Order: sequence, then C-alpha cells, then structure tokens
Amino acid sequence: MKGKLRFAFRLGGIVLLAAILFCYSMFQGGFVSWFLFYAFLPILLYVLLVLCYPLASWKVDRTLSKTYIRSGGEVTVEISLTRGFPFPLVYLEIEDLYDRSLLKISRPDGTLQIAQSRQPKQHILFPWFRRNLRIQYVLDRLPRGEHDFYQIRLRTGDPFQLVEKEVVFEEIQKLHVYPAEKEITVGNPQSVFEEGAAVAYAPRSKQTSVVSGIREYTPGDRFSWIDWKASARKQDMMTKEFEQEKSADVLVVFDRRGARQTEDLFEYSVVIAFSVYQKLKSRNEQVGFMSIGNPAKWLPAAMGSAQLQRVQQYLTTVKQEQEQPRLQALAAELSRHPKGSTVYYVTTDLDSRELAVLRKLRQSGYILTVLYICRHAEVGTKEKNLIREVRQLGHQMDIYPIQQAVQTEVQRNA
Repeated sequence: MKGKLRFAFRLGGIVLLAAILFCYSMFQGGFVSWFLFYAFLPILLYVLLVLCYPLASWKVDRTLSKTYIRSGGEVTVEISLTRGFPFPLVYLEIEDLYDRSLLKISRPDGTLQIAQSRQPKQHILFPWFRRNLRIQYVLDRLPRGEHDFYQIRLRTGDPFQLVEKEVVFEEIQKLHVYPAEKEITVGNPQSVFEEGAAVAYAPRSKQTSVVSGIREYTPGDRFSWIDWKASARKQDMMTKEFEQEKSADVLVVFDRRGARQTEDLFEYSVVIAFSVYQKLKSRNEQVGFMSIGNPAKWLPAAMGSAQLQRVQQYLTTVKQEQEQPRLQALAAELSRHPKGSTVYYVTTDLDSRELAVLRKLRQSGYILTVLYICRHAEVGTKEKNLIREVRQLGHQMDIYPIQQAVQTEVQRNA
C-alpha cells in the first residue's frame, strides 16, 4: 500500500509540474515560455518511463567463491544482473545487505579489531543500454561465525532526481567462518613431586597392541587398523578396536561465561580451545568436548573426523555469556565422568577464592591443565601468585595473553 501511495504522489508531482509550465506558457506567451515547455517534454517523458519501468523484473544472482572458510580468510562476492529490455538507465546503485557481524575485522590470531570495522558494500554503475551487469568485491579478514547474506537492494532514478525507484531482492546465502588455528604444543599434565620441581611432559601415543574387538569403519581410522577377515565376513569395512580406545579419558572444557570478558578475549579463548582439541585429535586420541554455560554442551569422545567437524561447527556458532564463571559448575560436570580424567580447561576468568574446588578435584583424581586467557597487561603479581598456587595443588596452568605475537609453542609462565 505504501508503494502505491508513493508512486501516485510522485506521478502527481510530475504532472503538476508539467501543468504549471503549460499554464505559464499559455498566460505568458512568447518564444521563451513555449521553448521551456517543449524542452521539458522529453525530460517529462523520460521521467514517466523511469517511474513506470519494471525494475523488479530484473534477475539478480549472488555467488560466493567459498561458503566454508577459516577466520581471517577472504571471500570474493560476485553479483550478476540480467534484464530483458535495454531501457537506458543513467545510474544504478547496488547495495548488498548482510549481517552486521561481517563488518568486524579479524586479526591473524582470531581476535576482533572493532575499531577499524569495514563499511557496507555499495556500488554505483552506469548501465545505459547494457542488459548484463556484473560487479565483484572482496570481504577479507573475516570474523568467526555463521553470517547471512539476505538481500540485494537496487536503486535508480532520473538524472534530475525527480523520481527514484528502489527494489529489494531476497537472495539468502550463508557463509561459515570456522575458528582460526594456532600452532601450539600440548603436553600431558605434569607430575609434581615437590615444590619447585621441574615440570615433565610425556606425549601420549596411541597404543595399538591390545585388540579388544571390532567395529564399523569411521572416517579418520588408520588403514592399518582395518580387519580384512572381518570385513570380508560381514561384507562391510570393519576396524579393530583397541583397549585404550575404550578407556580414553581426555576432555577439553571450554568455559564460555565471563562477566568481565570483552569480545576479543572470548574470540581468543575459542581459538585456543579449538587448537587444543585439534592437536589432541591429531594424536588419534578419543577426546571429549564440553562447553560450560547455560546450558552445558557435551560432545562425547569419538574417533574419526566427524567428531572434529562437530566441535568445529559448535565453536563456529558459540556465543559468549555474561555470567561469572564458577568452578563449581565444572566440578559438577566432571563428577559424571571417570576419576583420573585428563582435563584441559579453557577460561578467561579465574579467582583464587575457588582454589578449594581445584583441591577437591585433585583429591578426586582429576588432573587439570588450566589455559588462562587474558591481556598481556593483566599478567601481574596477582596472576603469578595464582599460577603458583594452582601448580602447588598438582594442576598445570598456562597463560595465553592476546597482545603477544602468535608463537609456535605454548609459553609456560613459572
């Protein structure tokens, strides 16, 4: 209804302008007045044709060079326009409408650079009689998340801005930007014999000497694990199952809560959680994944690349929660798992008043490696004391300051 009223108003304004010029020529007479009237007639005709031009009949298509990409990468967007009748349009303004989350810029380490956000993409073409139009633009340094492209807006009019036409096309597409990866070194939790003793790490390896059974083949299994006799008997690919696979007790816990955390801290914690999980999976371990929040998300341990894809997809869409982290929630979730589990706990907030919970977890047989995400300026005396107290309880604590350059291994602060 609004579109019809707008059309009627503009049409009435043009007709009124023509009537005023005609009346002026009738009453004034003379060459000049009639020259102005007849000189205005071509403009009036063009304006009327633009007003009646069916801009909505255009065929609009958007193509993305990639739909799945890593954070910090770039994607090329191509918009193609096709029309049937080559009506001479002086200009055409094209605006691609997408989520405001794409206006953010990702740093190489996965954090966000909010201060220098990009501007929405608008393009102006001069089509005249061309039937096929095409534009390309690049979105670089993409932030993590699922981003929607939903509409394409076309706007045109006459050179004198007497009329303006606008039409919006629904072109829904989704862009998946996975978390960035950080090359890190992950070791087993240490064995502490006395205060001040050196921390020893022994990389875990997959033991494939004790076969406990067979199961169906899943993507990611080694070629040497295939049981050819069982596969021939069952007419399906079967894989040997080893004793250590049943007793896998490695768990990566991601705490998405944080009452004081900023967006860049949260984004970096996502990068660290994904990097640790992927590093453990590269050892062919069964690694469980848990996200602490409201509600908690639990992805049980499983072999193969499908499990890694599920964790990656979850970390692509996870949002931060403005709530104070409490270790009691971690303790409650760990109580459902076997004692003695190896836990990698990623958090952006840790309070020394909760050391009692860490002590109880250690007494229950849980060994934690706390991956603490913070700003470089925040690593002071308080944090160093907290690290010492956590390690005295038998756990390990690593600091990941976001303002440091990306490094090739974990920096462990004594």
